[in-house]
Formats: sequence, C-alpha cells, structure tokens
Amino acid sequence: MKELIHKLLENRIMKKLSLTFLLLLPGILLLGGCSKNEKDTADSAKGPFVYCMDQAETKIVEAKYTPEAKNKEGLIREYLEALSVEPEDITLKRAIPDGVYVEKALLSDSGLSLYFNSAYNNLTGVTEVLARACIIKTLCQIDGVDDVAFYVEGQPLNGPNGNPIGFKNADDFIDDSNAEDVTVTVYFANEKGNKLVASDLKVSYDGNMQPIEKSIIKALIKGPIEANMKKCIPDGTQLLKVTTKDGICYVDFNENFLNKVSGVKPEVVLYSVVNSLDELSTINKVQFTINGSKKKTFQEDIPFDGLFERNLDLLSGDK
Repeated sequence: MKELIHKLLENRIMKKLSLTFLLLLPGILLLGGCSKNEKDTADSAKGPFVYCMDQAETKIVEAKYTPEAKNKEGLIREYLEALSVEPEDITLKRAIPDGVYVEKALLSDSGLSLYFNSAYNNLTGVTEVLARACIIKTLCQIDGVDDVAFYVEGQPLNGPNGNPIGFKNADDFIDDSNAEDVTVTVYFANEKGNKLVASDLKVSYDGNMQPIEKSIIKALIKGPIEANMKKCIPDGTQLLKVTTKDGICYVDFNENFLNKVSGVKPEVVLYSVVNSLDELSTINKVQFTINGSKKKTFQEDIPFDGLFERNLDLLSGDK
C-alpha cells in the first residue's frame, strides 16, 4: 500500500506545472480575514467568500471577501492567509489555527496539493472535517482549482479508517450542514460472547455535529444491527464525556458500565470500546473512568485504572 501511495504521489508530482511555491511560513504577518461587516453587505451572497467555523464548531459560515490578487498563484496564497486570520466576527473561528501552516503547495493536472506541517495532526474529529471543508470550499472558488488534497509531513492525510482521503472538491461537503460521510470499523461480540466481530459504521457529520468518538461509543451502546453479533455494553450505560488528547482517548461512563453482560466475557466488553476507538488514526490508547473517577478493577478481576491498547487476540475474523 505504501508503495502504491508513493507511486501515485510521484505521478502527481511529475505532472505538476511550473508552479511550486512556499506559503504561510511561520512569522509572516497576515492581513484581512473574515469580516462580519463584509458578510452583512447586500451583495454578500454573491461571493467570493472565505469560509470560517462557528464558535461551537457545528457548521461552516461564508464570509464575504474581496481578494486583491489577480493570478492563480496569488489567489491561493491570499486565500490561505485569510483562512489563517482570526475573524472580526467573534461568533466565528478561523479555519487554520495557530501553529498550523502550509509549507508548500503544488498545482498539478490532478488538483491542488497542500503540504501542512505536523501541527495539522492536532486537528481531530469534527474540527478537522470543518477546517478542511473551509479550506477546500474557499480555494475551489479559484478558476482552475477544482480539487484539493491534503498532506501532513509529506504523507497523504488519512481518514478515521486509516485510508488516504485523496482529492476533494467543494461538492464533497453537503450544503447547509457541510457534512462528510466517513466509514469506521466498530466491534461487537460474536454469538458466543468470547470474541469481537467487526462491523462497518457510517458516520455522517451533520447539523448536530458531535465528536466521532462519541458517535462510535453511541453506536456501541445502541448495539449491532447484524444478526450474528451481540451487544457488549451493559444496559443503562451512559457516556458522560469523551475527549482525545495526545493520542489518548478519555472515556467517562456512568456506573452501569461496570455491570456484567450475560453471555459476554468482561474483556470483550472492554475491548469492544478500546478496539473500536483505536480504529481512529488519532487514538492509540484508551483511559476509562466511572462518574469522573478511576476504578481499580473491572468486574472484580480485570485491572481498570491503566491505559488500554488494541487487543488483536480477541478478534474472531468473522464479519
């Protein structure tokens, strides 16, 4: 797979035009950005726009913007700079936060490739999708820029399922909600309750956006739709909080998560959550708490206060 990705990347670079330029190097003073006054003007619906996020990070908002650049290269540079400026409207957030910048941009027959620094990996879940939507929808207004691909530290940006996202255009993000469907793998118990079985979960970021980690756990609490799989999570379990930082996902359940599930081994219950969350490229380990506090053991004999990593020995291989 790595060789295939490398070959595709090499082909795209070989096809590139004479355009190769550096953008947004650290320390550059940026001007402009999203403006509430501009957005409220009578002709604001006509565009062009710079797209921003709302403060709650549930949607993207178009803000009227009039670029000064006249050529393609200048417009790409100017729009990226505007995307990095804090909006004047305090209800909005910029798409490119502090510390994140484009090291270079390559325009080829395939589209525009943006090479970000490693800080882009700090954007996760809905925040990352919204930021990417803002950038793509803004840049695709430029004549000759139809598709945009993201790279981080020289490698193609991967989705939650670990596969390269590739080139996207403005139409890939649904109007109004600017949603994007992603498919992730979650794990339920097999019929015997002693192994984990993989199931594909389609998550759509919509107008009621929530972290993808929360969507995964809610799906586990709800249970499978497949007949050959069993629900692992005890009835009455509630997800109180879930956050991810530095590769660790912190999951806080209510006390019902400690209850036994008839016909399902305790380790299968635990690792249905751990293995499902570990499918996300941003998560390496999981830390559990109950009502905000660590517990020493899970169902009497399983240490429960440490960090959990993916357990491949529990996978049944069936689906």
